Amino acid sequence: MNPPAVSNPSSSSDAEMPSREGQSTSANSGGAIGSSLTTSSEVRLSRSRQTWTGAGSAAGFVLRYLPPMRRLLTDVLGSQSDADRALAILVSHLVKSGYSGHAKGRLRDFLILGLRSAAKARASEIESQAKKTGEVSSAEPTRELNLDSAKTESREWLSYWRDGLLQRAWRALEREQHRERTRGKRSEGVSVGSDDPAHDLVHDVLRMVTDHSGESSEVIAGRIAELAERTVSVAEVKRQLPVARAMFAQLLADEVSLTLEDADANAIQEEIRKLGLQKAFSGLQVKA
Repeated sequence: MNPPAVSNPSSSSDAEMPSREGQSTSANSGGAIGSSLTTSSEVRLSRSRQTWTGAGSAAGFVLRYLPPMRRLLTDVLGSQSDADRALAILVSHLVKSGYSGHAKGRLRDFLILGLRSAAKARASEIESQAKKTGEVSSAEPTRELNLDSAKTESREWLSYWRDGLLQRAWRALEREQHRERTRGKRSEGVSVGSDDPAHDLVHDVLRMVTDHSGESSEVIAGRIAELAERTVSVAEVKRQLPVARAMFAQLLADEVSLTLEDADANAIQEEIRKLGLQKAFSGLQVKA
């Protein structure tokens, strides 16, 4: 079975790899994006004009991107516990001050500045606490931070940000599958027309084909059947796979658009290119 245009996060550090790390909410949570998704090969880039700059709660919106932020701060500070404390400092600031008039451009650029400030604040806390306990003298230098990775175009930050967007698309696709299964259960006993086939395997199909691209169609179908706890045929997998690819790409485009101030089609396409996400849209009709 041909694999989709996404790859296994555990097998490559390539720019297109999706990530399953962490738990986050869908791109359309809170009414940000319409819930209907394409079931064709078409992807619409500018489905909504809502972006991060219009979020009512700066802290609430930024919490969507904790995984890449935490990874970056761990690099900078050298400790996950210190990274978590720095995140708490940043979120506390956002709760009090919001975007403080800086809600412009790309969200990832805004966040990297906040992350740098939060890392420095945490380093100052550590130094102050050490002086109070007598662990260091006032003559000793302040804690050295790895701020090279905390730059707007650093390889580390772009990689973590990309993975964060991909993980959100995966989680959103899983929720779409759950909604479809819920709808199917409600329709049990009701005849469903051939023009309205079920799409209740979209996440599992894409996940299994992505993770086990070298296996036969029959083995893939067997893996999906175990997850779905029902019989799954090869034909059904092949029917739902292109739907899953289109849904995943649409969810990813939606997520990217939310992180831009001017989310027109050209800006979204440029961000997709910059982050190395083009492969997720391979073979699909991408329209404005």
